[in-house]
Amino acid sequence: MVEDDDEARGLFAEILEKEGFGVITFSNGRDALEHLWNQEPPSLVILDLRMPVMDGIQLRSVMLQDRRLAKIPAIAVTAFDQPATAQLSLAKVFRKPVDLTALLSLVRQHC
Repeated sequence: MVEDDDEARGLFAEILEKEGFGVITFSNGRDALEHLWNQEPPSLVILDLRMPVMDGIQLRSVMLQDRRLAKIPAIAVTAFDQPATAQLSLAKVFRKPVDLTALLSLVRQHC
């Protein structure tokens, strides 16, 4: 889970953990990317599209250029309209506030 808002990141992590998923959180794309390069790839990445340091669009673009990371499905969550997400090969873009039932259903499909 890559989300710059501490409260939202904590809430998402808590909900996913209660559903039985292992969750690692990051507050920006650069920290998440460092982890992805140095650890076993996760089953799924959930990312905010607008963040400081490295946003979700930049993170996903770098992931898609790396053969190992490109295989990881990604779900975006955002409070903003993002018309230019088609090239990011996202499994889904959720607008905040997120429909948690739909998000959990999609997470279950990938994990």
